[in-house]
Amino acid sequence: MIETTIVNGTYKKDTPNEEIGYQKWLVRKTYEVEMEYEIVAKTKKEADELLEKKECVKVEDVDDYGETFRETITGRHVNDLSGDEPVSWKKIAECIPREDTDIDTNEKYVNYDDPHWSSDDWDWLKNEDGTNTKKEEK
Repeated sequence: MIETTIVNGTYKKDTPNEEIGYQKWLVRKTYEVEMEYEIVAKTKKEADELLEKKECVKVEDVDDYGETFRETITGRHVNDLSGDEPVSWKKIAECIPREDTDIDTNEKYVNYDDPHWSSDDWDWLKNEDGTNTKKEEK
């Protein structure tokens, strides 16, 4: 049997799942056609760099990766417009640790080994630049 240890209400905080901290952005950038991208990256800056590197102005869809398989970009043709409209950014999700309950002690803890994507902004732990939104409780 594998022994698991919950320390100060957390599990595997020192070795969290590698997806924790990534953020998802919905980006609309208008060319002669409007493209919509869903980008997963650690910060908005990294998302913008991935968009600059991999954006596709063609009407075909975009489905590509950044430097790792966790940094992804998908895009699709949304609308056919002309004009010089601005680029809009909206954070749509963040990968965060899951709240869990120890089945032996019935105590709640934060599980850093089993994250999930939350689209609820009150759950998010990171700002656009990747800094923490809240001070960590000890």
